[in-house]
Amino acid sequence: MKNLFLKKMIPIFVFALGILGAFGTMSMQSAEELAPKIGWATNNLGQPCALQVQCSDSGGPMCRVSYPSGHIAYDKVGNTCVNALFRP
Repeated sequence: MKNLFLKKMIPIFVFALGILGAFGTMSMQSAEELAPKIGWATNNLGQPCALQVQCSDSGGPMCRVSYPSGHIAYDKVGNTCVNALFRP
């Protein structure tokens, strides 16, 4: 009786272990780290792309310069600020 119970339960246990392993692997892949990026903001004199700020390329709130202007920081391409960046 004991031998029959083990023969039926081992495949179920292996299947459940495989499912748990698959979900554990997927959750580790979805963990995303934010990439640091240098942002550029308008300075106090109104010059665009003049102040450097440490930002991120994805996230939640917008990356802003706290002093002196409070402007949003952008990604700099050439001499132009194009994409808004986020706080790290």
